Amino acid sequence: MIGDEQRLRELTAEWNSIDRSQVTAWESRVAALSQEAAAIRAAGRWRTGKRTLMEVLGDHRLETRLVTCLAWVLRPEEHHGLGDQVVRGFFEKLGLPFDEAARVRVTVEESRYTADGVQTRADLVVRVGRSCVLVEAKFNAKQHGDQCERLAELWAPEAATLVFLARDGHERDAPAGWSTLTWRDIAGLMAPLPPGSSAGARDLWETLDGGGLAMPDEKTKFYLRHWSQIQEWASLRGEAVKEIGAAAQRGAEGVDPAILAAAESEWFTVGSSQTFELTRSSWRLGAFRATIALQWTEAGLLVDGDSTWPYVGVRIESANRFTKDRLASRLTERLRTPAVQLGWTHSQLSQGWLWWRFVTPVGSDEDLESLAEGCRTALEDGWRELSGPIDEVFAAETTGGDEGDVGSGPG
Repeated sequence: MIGDEQRLRELTAEWNSIDRSQVTAWESRVAALSQEAAAIRAAGRWRTGKRTLMEVLGDHRLETRLVTCLAWVLRPEEHHGLGDQVVRGFFEKLGLPFDEAARVRVTVEESRYTADGVQTRADLVVRVGRSCVLVEAKFNAKQHGDQCERLAELWAPEAATLVFLARDGHERDAPAGWSTLTWRDIAGLMAPLPPGSSAGARDLWETLDGGGLAMPDEKTKFYLRHWSQIQEWASLRGEAVKEIGAAAQRGAEGVDPAILAAAESEWFTVGSSQTFELTRSSWRLGAFRATIALQWTEAGLLVDGDSTWPYVGVRIESANRFTKDRLASRLTERLRTPAVQLGWTHSQLSQGWLWWRFVTPVGSDEDLESLAEGCRTALEDGWRELSGPIDEVFAAETTGGDEGDVGSGPG
C-alpha cells in the first residue's frame, strides 16, 4: 500500500513537471509569434478592414457608380493613365475589331423611346468606328421585365453587340443573344496596370478584382504558417471561459448574507448571458424594473469588445425605449454621483444599463480568485451605496413627488 502511494506521488510529480514544461514552451512560443505579428504590423503588411476608397465610401456595390467608373477607364484620353488598354481589350474579348485610329465614344444612361413612347435607358454604350457595344450592367439587382428585349430592339439599327455585365459568372439572367462578362473580367482588362496609371485607376482595379490580384494578405499567411499551434491555444479558451464563469458565480454566491436577507436575489440565463440580480419588490413600477446586477456573456469573454470580462451595474427593464423613459432618466441622474464614486463610470442606457463597470482580476488575468472576490465586493458595494438612492427615486414616483423630492448626492 505504501509503495502504491509512493508511486502515485512520483507520477503526480512527473505529470506536474511535464505540464509546467509544456506551459513554459507555450509561453515562449506565444512571445515569438507576438513579435512576428508586431514586425508584420510595423511593416504595414498586417491589414484589416476595407481595402479601397470606393469600399470606404460604400460605392463598391452601387451599380451606377461602377458604371460611371467603367465609362471613365474605357475613354483613352482620361487621366487614368491606361490609354486604350481597357477599351481595346474589351473589344478583343468580345471578338470585335478595334480601330486604333477611330474615336472612342462612351455614353452613360443613353435613352431611346419605343414606338408607344416608353423610355428605355442603356447603362453604357461604347462606339469605336462602325462598331457599337451596348452594356446592361448588374451588380445587386436582377433583370426585370422585357428590358433587355427593348434594348436589343432599340439599338438594332446600329447592330449593337449586346453585353450583360454581371456580378459573377453564374448569372442566368442574360437572355439569348447577349454575351456575359463579369466585373472581374473588367479588372482583368486593367491588369497589368501601366507604370503611369493613376491612383484612381488602381483603386478601381483593386475594388473590382476583389482581392484576387491585390496584395497578399499577410494575416492569412501568418495563420497558415502557425495554424496548428493557434488552434491548440484556441481550444483552451473554452476551459478558461468556464473558469471565469465559475469565479463570477462564486463571487455572487458569497455575497454578505445580511444583504441577501434584505434583497430579492435571482439567477437567470438569456442566450449565453448569465445574470445575478439584487432587487426589491418596490423597484418595480408597471413594466419598469431596476436591479443591481452582475452579468457575463460567455460568447464575449476573453474576446476584444464589450463583454471581455464580467460586469456589474444598475440594470433596468422597461416597456418603453430606455432613452425615452422618464424614470430611467431620473434614476440615471440620481445615481450619477454615487455610481461614479464606485467606479461605475460606463453608461449604456440604450442597452438597459444605467451605470456599470467591468470586474477584472487583480494583478494578472490568471488570478481568478481575485475575480471572484471582485464580483462579490462589487455587488456588496453597489447595494450599500445605491439601494438607498434607488429607494428614493421609486418612493418619489409612487407618492407623486416631483423631481425636487429626489436628492442629488449620495444616500
